[in-house]
Amino acid sequence: MNKYTIKDFLEIKFSGAPSFSHDNKNIAYLNNDNGTLQLYLINKDNGEIKQLTNYNCSLEFASFSPVENKILFGMSKDGNERTQFYTLDLQTNIINNITQVDAKHNFGGWSMDGKLISYSTNERNGTDFDVYVHNIYTGERKCLFDKGGWCESFGFSPNNKILVVGRFNSNIDGELFLVSLNNNQIQQINPDKQVLYMRPSWLPDSSGFYFVNDFNSDIPKLTYFNINKFEMNDVLIPKSNLAGVSLTNDGKDLALILNEEGYYRLYVYKVSDFSLLNTSNFPHGFIGKISWSNDGKYLTFSYQNSKKNPDVYVWEKETGDIKQLTNSNCSINKEIFVEPEFFKYKSFDELEIPSFIYYPKNKNINSPTVVYIHGGPEEQFIPSFDPLIQFLLYRGYVVVCPNIRGSNGYGRKYLALDDREKRFDSIRDLEYLYYNLKNNENIDINRIALYGGSYGGYMVLAGLVFQPEFWAAGIDIVGIVNLVTFLKNTSPYRRKLRESEYGYLDKNMDDLIRLSPINYINNLKAPLLVIHGANDPRVPLSEAEQVVEKVKEIGKEAILLVYSDEGHGLSKLKNRLDAFPKVADFLDKHLKN
Repeated sequence: MNKYTIKDFLEIKFSGAPSFSHDNKNIAYLNNDNGTLQLYLINKDNGEIKQLTNYNCSLEFASFSPVENKILFGMSKDGNERTQFYTLDLQTNIINNITQVDAKHNFGGWSMDGKLISYSTNERNGTDFDVYVHNIYTGERKCLFDKGGWCESFGFSPNNKILVVGRFNSNIDGELFLVSLNNNQIQQINPDKQVLYMRPSWLPDSSGFYFVNDFNSDIPKLTYFNINKFEMNDVLIPKSNLAGVSLTNDGKDLALILNEEGYYRLYVYKVSDFSLLNTSNFPHGFIGKISWSNDGKYLTFSYQNSKKNPDVYVWEKETGDIKQLTNSNCSINKEIFVEPEFFKYKSFDELEIPSFIYYPKNKNINSPTVVYIHGGPEEQFIPSFDPLIQFLLYRGYVVVCPNIRGSNGYGRKYLALDDREKRFDSIRDLEYLYYNLKNNENIDINRIALYGGSYGGYMVLAGLVFQPEFWAAGIDIVGIVNLVTFLKNTSPYRRKLRESEYGYLDKNMDDLIRLSPINYINNLKAPLLVIHGANDPRVPLSEAEQVVEKVKEIGKEAILLVYSDEGHGLSKLKNRLDAFPKVADFLDKHLKN
């Protein structure tokens, strides 16, 4: 008899996205105790916790003012992703909505004097993101960059004279600009568009900054840009993906996150000679947002692994001690949780596909199996904490998580192997995963389901129609079934970025039609469960509706669950508690019964 229900797993809580207060005493963070992500405050020393917000919708980020007890946070309504900004004054508990235009806003950062924030917004035409600076006290704002495209602010120089702006031509290719706050003069750092850039970390005297990029490199590296000389010099070229960087306010210490085959490691370097500080205590798992205290003595970060739900931690530089600050609720004995094994398999062209496989605690031969396909496609499956995966393991399923070609974390060349007309190569990676699993005695090759969200949902549908003999069931969450209608109906500001990945409507129509599962629905044999949010701005609800309609037309089983207060995924606990028990029942029905 099973002691725990899926509800027990789904009600496990998460804490993350920490941000230090200006006086180094408190940390703001997000937690989902009430079913959506809300803002909390914890005292670094005594652990006292205070809940600061209680909305029906999840907050998306929180950032402390660098000079006072004021927190900026962002929130959108029911998954529509038209993020608005709010300030919370901890002295008065007054919350002010400072962006009131019904448009999408992307936060950039605070000025060092705490008067200005920077952000980009598509309010002008719904498509292009212009970059603004906004005085949070007077409400006055000024547009600094309106050159079109998806642009983001990467923050102010410490002397408030320069704003760094990124413009993205795809999710992995961009341009970097320096914009003068005094005269709006714009200088482009590097005209090469085939470069991934990440947010810079400035030296305190504003003479330059460190930033992550992959210019002339397959793997992201750390580079220093000298403002006066207007030149770049690489300072660290790691063997694995560099996923994040944060510099102390005094410019003496630099924290780096390295992605090592899907596991994140945190390292801290002394900038003067780039010697590594004693960080051997840092855990090996998934490390989220990192934030230094203003005095540079403490580093806070979120941490999780496959057996540990996310919590907020703090590292003290002087002692090297790591302290867990939050203790997010988990009513389940964590001894039942399972870690995956890493493996690689060869695809049709001998390319090795990095993957993870989870076996249930009581491993059996011929077990039902779920292939779990990540989204993106420029994302990566990492062995972080996933309550649904752990529930499936608890119920005796094997779970396999491939990072098929096109996944992030393995270099630019690997990332580009599925672009546009090469999309079918990634679909064949699924085929060769099946051949690999045939040799695993723990897996019943006749009882394998595909599960995926967003692009993972596309791969589920592609697998079911291009390899119908292989897969026993499919679960598609906010997935794409028709690349043509997806590109036509996705939010206008996303179309250019997505065309660079999938193909252009005016150039690649034949490929888009050829690679759309909707055109091969007659091949489908397996039952299908589709889940979608009505307000999805990325993959419109019409994608879910058309695939279910077509599947029913050919007399096959298709179930559609639509949630009116969700967008691109299910963020609210009440909806997850409705949807995922149905996912479990669907899998049991078709893989166990």
